[in-house]
Amino acid sequence: MKFLVILICLTINYLWLKDFDRFDDNWFFKFRRRIEALTEELASKLSLAWFLGVVLIYGFPLLVLAVISLLLDERGFGIPTMAIHILVLLVAFDRTQPGKLASDFIEKLHEGDIEGCLLYLQQKLSVSSSVEIADEAELSRFFSKQLSHRCFEKMFVMFFWYMLAGPMVILFCYISYQLRDSHREDQLEAEVKLIVIIIRVLEWVPLRLLAITFSLAGNFERCFERVKQSFWDFSGETESADLLYGYAACALSGQAAVEPEDDSSGQDSEQGARQRRAVEIEALQALLERSQAIWLCMLAIITIFGMQLA
Repeated sequence: MKFLVILICLTINYLWLKDFDRFDDNWFFKFRRRIEALTEELASKLSLAWFLGVVLIYGFPLLVLAVISLLLDERGFGIPTMAIHILVLLVAFDRTQPGKLASDFIEKLHEGDIEGCLLYLQQKLSVSSSVEIADEAELSRFFSKQLSHRCFEKMFVMFFWYMLAGPMVILFCYISYQLRDSHREDQLEAEVKLIVIIIRVLEWVPLRLLAITFSLAGNFERCFERVKQSFWDFSGETESADLLYGYAACALSGQAAVEPEDDSSGQDSEQGARQRRAVEIEALQALLERSQAIWLCMLAIITIFGMQLA
């Protein structure tokens, strides 16, 4: 059933939700504000009030989902259960199509409007307004990193944990990412560190699997060598976005996703340089699409093999 749920969600996401966010996240932000208002009242009496708040923010939605799943289990030939799985995945999936993000960004890049591109990234990828970009080459690299990491978090991580553990862990991932992305300036450092550790644990295995997939979908020798060098890195010193971007660069070597640091050779015209960067972004998007196809094929094989064993 899980593979069918993923196919249905991808179809709905592409055909129905590709141009706008049908499912916004306001419900979560309202819920979080209420929990934080409650814990702020307890802060003077309880030193770990922030931890209680985190437990409640995770625990209450998970408890509601568990109760609903239990009540609907084995009813209506499993259709209500499937509907719940689809709803949870649709909420957790990225509702903005990566291909549309790339094409819209490339269009703005050709116009040479760096501020307009940054504003677009703030609207679509929740990029911080404090980000400073020096030139178009840096802007292109920054977008490529954001694009690959967003696809990883909003799709590949969800694929992995849904197949392994079902909708409960998907909701857990969704809450974790929302807590990180809605970070407040007055948020306690201990709370921020806890969320970072949780996300690092959730992403560790899927990141390595996607890196291996990049090897299969791109330059195997260079990418797999990079994977071997960092596979057992538990330190967390390198952000997952940087690791993933490095893997993608190796997979696309020859048509690299990463620009050379010195992009001022003067041999190409300004428009030619923009065209080259656009081609590199399109190559990265194609790599992500091939990787998604490989994952879907592997999930289909696992599903068929599991049905035969059953």
